[in-house]
Amino acid sequence: MKKVLADTNVLISALLFGGQPRQVLKLAIEKKIFLISSPALLIELMGVLGRKFGWEDKKLQVLEKRLRKLVILIEPKQTVDIIKDDPADNRVLECAQAGRVDFIVSGDKHLLTISKFKGVSILSPAEFLKNL
Repeated sequence: MKKVLADTNVLISALLFGGQPRQVLKLAIEKKIFLISSPALLIELMGVLGRKFGWEDKKLQVLEKRLRKLVILIEPKQTVDIIKDDPADNRVLECAQAGRVDFIVSGDKHLLTISKFKGVSILSPAEFLKNL
C-alpha cells in the first residue's frame, strides 16, 4: 500500500469542499493508502481551520482525535531548507522524508513547482488520482 502525505491545503479542501481532495482522504479512510502526517502539520491544520474558517475548539478536538486514528504520525528528526519563499512548506518535505512516503499530494504552488523531492513525486490531487 502506498504511503501518501496530504498537505494541509488538501485536507482543508477535502473537509470543506469535497472534490478530488476528498477522494484522496476517502482512500485513506477506506484503507487503500496510508496517510502520513506529523504533529506540526496537524497543528497547522487545526490552526487554519480555527483562524480562517472559524471552527470551534470542540469541533477541532473531534477532528484531531479522528485524524490521529487515521494517519500514521511521523516525528521528523531532520530539517530541510529547500523552500525559501514559504519556509513552513519545508515541514511537509521533512515529514515526507522521515515517513518515506511514496507521494506528496498538495495544491501548494511552492511544493508543486519542485515536483520531486528526494525521489518523491509531488502531485496535485487530480494528478495523484490519475497516477494511482
